[in-house]
Amino acid sequence: MAATMNNLSVYLFTQSTDDSAPPVMQRRLNALLALRDELLQIGDLRVSASPQDADLHVEILSLLGTDEGTAARAAQRPAQRGERRRVLIVRVSRDQQQFDFVCSDGAGSASAERQAARRI
Repeated sequence: MAATMNNLSVYLFTQSTDDSAPPVMQRRLNALLALRDELLQIGDLRVSASPQDADLHVEILSLLGTDEGTAARAAQRPAQRGERRRVLIVRVSRDQQQFDFVCSDGAGSASAERQAARRI
């Protein structure tokens, strides 16, 4: 997925690995969609699925959270799930340069995806 931001196009993606369980990949995909939505809210953006025309490549490297443990997964009440904090690790690449950054839920009541969108 790509979005144009301030005359820049941004391609969003995540990669699966052989050891990625389906629930882990689903959480990454959900975070990817949330990040796309946050980028769209920031400004006048065009969404595209083409990485070839993108100025920036933004990859969700990892999504960690307290909901990944057995006891936390067993908690099904929305209030308990709402209290979890997630850590989102993102890599931004342009040409031959790249940098990684980390965002977490709760800082200033903003989601990890909102913080990432602001940094991008």
